[in-house]
Amino acid sequence: MSGLKIFTGNKLETLAERLARVLASRPPDALEPEVIVVRSLGMERWVSMELARRLGICANCSFPFPKSFVRDMFGQVLPGVTEEQKSFFDPGVMALKIMQLLPGLLERPAFSGLRAYLGRERQGLKSIQLASRIARVFDQYQLYRPQMILDWNRGNPGPGGRSQPWQFELWREITAGHRGLDRAGLREKFFAWAD
Repeated sequence: MSGLKIFTGNKLETLAERLARVLASRPPDALEPEVIVVRSLGMERWVSMELARRLGICANCSFPFPKSFVRDMFGQVLPGVTEEQKSFFDPGVMALKIMQLLPGLLERPAFSGLRAYLGRERQGLKSIQLASRIARVFDQYQLYRPQMILDWNRGNPGPGGRSQPWQFELWREITAGHRGLDRAGLREKFFAWAD
């Protein structure tokens, strides 16, 4: 029986026992791995050791992190989304894009705070660290503030009292040609597909 099953609890040992029972109760499919979503490499190792202890072996299991699991689900369900398009919004890739675009944007009025922060160092370590930090913030926005990202994708900067208008402008520059392929956009398309 395939499908998504979610078990919750506050005791890991109980969850591991339940997972072992589920896996033992059905015949294995040699070509289809069991997908077990985990939050860290340590959790992956612990779960695989617990399964091996309880079942005698832990084989043909895939342990994606939540972010990559969701990205894979979007890719399987939504047509035309390439791996390159999905990886465009990874923080490392976005940081490189920000480093490329930021020097040309710093003269805009909305970027006066960033211009003052960077001073004369437009290509040095400070700008690399800033680009990386902005990319991580944009990554978090896609997860925790998806409606804001959807608004930005539609050209709406949001309420007039937004404290950082440069973020809207930078997001629009970064995502030109890739709008709607961020996690918030894919999530919206996924929910539309599910209805």
